[in-house]
Amino acid sequence: MAITKVRINLGAVIERVMNGERIVLEKGGIPVATIMNPQDLEALEDTVELIHLKRKHAGERGVPLEKILKRHGL
Repeated sequence: MAITKVRINLGAVIERVMNGERIVLEKGGIPVATIMNPQDLEALEDTVELIHLKRKHAGERGVPLEKILKRHGL
């Protein structure tokens, strides 16, 4: 969605985001940012963190996931 269109329709855009939609902002037809609700952002950040932990501890055998998460304060 073009940034100018978002600016004009901000209330409607926010409503759509609150209902779970992600809005990609474009400038000159090029994606430059995404608006998403906080719950989706948190879930995405958690997923990325778990992927990093999995890669970091890939060589460890027999270590329960719960122990790794606890070690990292999760």
